[in-house]
Amino acid sequence: MRGKYTLVKHFWISCAHSVKGAGKCERVHGHNYKITFCVEGTQLDSHHMLIDFRQVKHAIEKKYDHHYLNEFPEFDLDQGGESPSTEKVAEIFYWTIYDLCQQKSNKPTLKWVEVQETNEAYARFEVVADEEGIS
Repeated sequence: MRGKYTLVKHFWISCAHSVKGAGKCERVHGHNYKITFCVEGTQLDSHHMLIDFRQVKHAIEKKYDHHYLNEFPEFDLDQGGESPSTEKVAEIFYWTIYDLCQQKSNKPTLKWVEVQETNEAYARFEVVADEEGIS
């Protein structure tokens, strides 16, 4: 019988953004985002971890913490990006963490990423499987 490990971690970053078409949120404003992610796997790495969550935090914090999200190409409409809604921020952070998981020899699976924007609102992004596999 084999076991499965699940790691859930959260950390905080502070960012500003504006969301086109979102009423008063079109104005520049900021949030202390709570980022939570879930990684699963059956194999640990040589340090007996699924993934070093400090590495995950550093990757997102280093790029986005205390920045205006709309200035990044992925969130800049003029550069082909999409408006940094909570949903899109969760998706972009998902793919950042996914890439880190893919680089590891034990290949942990990223299940989901949540971005909590306020005490009342958060978005979760996860990849879903279709009939042909993962979409």
